[in-house]
Amino acid sequence: MAPVSDVLEYLGLRLIWLIANLLSGRTADRLGARLGRIVHAIYGSRRKITEQNLQMALGDELDRDEIGSISREVFENIGRTLVETCRLKRLGREGVINLVEADSGQIFEGIGADGKGALMLTAHFGNWELLGRWLASAGPPTSFIVATQHNNLVDGVIEDSRASFGAGVIHTDRSLKAVFKKLRNGEVVVIVADQHAPGENYVRNFFGRPASVARGPALFSIRTGCPIVPLVLLRERYDRHVVLSDEHIYPPNSGDEDADVEYIMNRYTKFLENVIRQYPAQWMWTHRRWKVDQPRN
Repeated sequence: MAPVSDVLEYLGLRLIWLIANLLSGRTADRLGARLGRIVHAIYGSRRKITEQNLQMALGDELDRDEIGSISREVFENIGRTLVETCRLKRLGREGVINLVEADSGQIFEGIGADGKGALMLTAHFGNWELLGRWLASAGPPTSFIVATQHNNLVDGVIEDSRASFGAGVIHTDRSLKAVFKKLRNGEVVVIVADQHAPGENYVRNFFGRPASVARGPALFSIRTGCPIVPLVLLRERYDRHVVLSDEHIYPPNSGDEDADVEYIMNRYTKFLENVIRQYPAQWMWTHRRWKVDQPRN
């Protein structure tokens, strides 16, 4: 039997899901922003982490009032993302495609042509769940690498929504042989890679501070020959989201795997830092990103 806290969380999600699907897109967006402001006001620990992160990364560019304003907007973005995500299954593929503006030719260029797929490397930016549904709707067969939610009831709801778009799911706590198989079959694998990576990973400069970066995406690319496509989804309005992407990153094949991993992840990290610096309110600053004391060379 599920713990009471999990059941209550699940029921809360179902209530938001029901309400979100009764509202127009504009009104649902306002609801999401309001929920975000409420959480910002009462969830002091996460608000503090958010403002500390903003101070560390952008303190030389922003004053205290600006940091406080961006912190509130960060929570509003998370609230909007939650409510929008509850509406995606009802919208379906066509509805999702109509919400997103993107240069599909550039993003999917060459994918599958030589029998190889691609890794779409993204972040908790804008509405990352909508980006995943759009990739599954507009491109080749798509799978997401995801962590299992601590609440199995909530996890089931999210997986059902993803599956309704034909997307596959590869759990990080299971065999990753499936990743290689899908890439070698010309499919797309989506990885959200912007949080602290524990264990033996690369430590690189991110906003002027050492941060642990997962090396897994680069290793998948190097060992399959598939490109990495860095991209995020920018929210412009409740009914308009724009894909921001960079050039495909191909493995250099220098013969030095560590150097190739460093090259690939440095490219992605630079892309991510640039878009966050330009649109700071749309990144999820609420997690402890900088847990590393000393950079590793």
